[in-house]
Amino acid sequence: MGRSHFVFTVGLASGECVIARIARPDRGECFAGFAYWRRQLARVGIPVPRVLSMDLTGTVLSWPIMLIEQAPGDDLCNVYADLTAVEKRSVADDLIDIQHRMRSLPSGPGYGGIAHYADLRCHPRWSDVLWEYFTGAVNHLMPTQRQGPAIEEIRRTIHELSPQFDRVAPLPYLIDATHQNVLVDSGRVTAIVDLDEVGFGDPLFPLGVARAGLLARGPEADCIEQVAAPLCVGPNRQRIFDLYSAIACLKMLAPSPLSVAGPPSADSQIAARLWALLDAFAAAAAHKE
Repeated sequence: MGRSHFVFTVGLASGECVIARIARPDRGECFAGFAYWRRQLARVGIPVPRVLSMDLTGTVLSWPIMLIEQAPGDDLCNVYADLTAVEKRSVADDLIDIQHRMRSLPSGPGYGGIAHYADLRCHPRWSDVLWEYFTGAVNHLMPTQRQGPAIEEIRRTIHELSPQFDRVAPLPYLIDATHQNVLVDSGRVTAIVDLDEVGFGDPLFPLGVARAGLLARGPEADCIEQVAAPLCVGPNRQRIFDLYSAIACLKMLAPSPLSVAGPPSADSQIAARLWALLDAFAAAAAHKE
């Protein structure tokens, strides 16, 4: 289950498998975005699955459907605990290479996730994106959950660092390639599989999401720390990485009106770890160097 669609592995009579994505009727534009960005990313050498067929008209099924090739491997978060130190280094190297290839794409017309370069939904400032992520998550928490010190620490840190955020260039980054949607097989990245939107802004942000997602499931996220290290050089950059990780925890804990699967259950170990990580990252981000 994705944010607003279902994903199936389909076995064909030939013995081959393909991936079928079926979206809500009002979310068919996601598939058009996937096809658009797939072409852009393949052109710069980023591993992305081929689109085999899609129908957005509702004539094949009652919902938009897309068929894509099945890439080998599983989500990074599902295999991370079994990777050796050497394999984690290889995954980090692959992610760094993908980052470098992303930089060959043009800068965005604004900030945030968009379905194509002419998409007018972009924001004028990077700080606007962070406020949207933060307030959108907080507004969907229960009233008692909004009272913790972490919420105010995040709010204060975004406000304090807004002048710095407003100097961020609209650089392209893979908005959903985090601890999920990065397929890994035999210690190598084989494909990026969620391409409905590409983000523009600070490429450190999705690494904060990946870091939080891996730490919620295990004791370390060294692979992501290695990828993030070159982007954390300079005043306040470690604080910003911690802030992004805190916002990511918040977004993972909050229900979303677009979500199919929803947040982890309140009594789960992942939810407990996310709340603890939220407090730790928010406090670290609020601490001035």
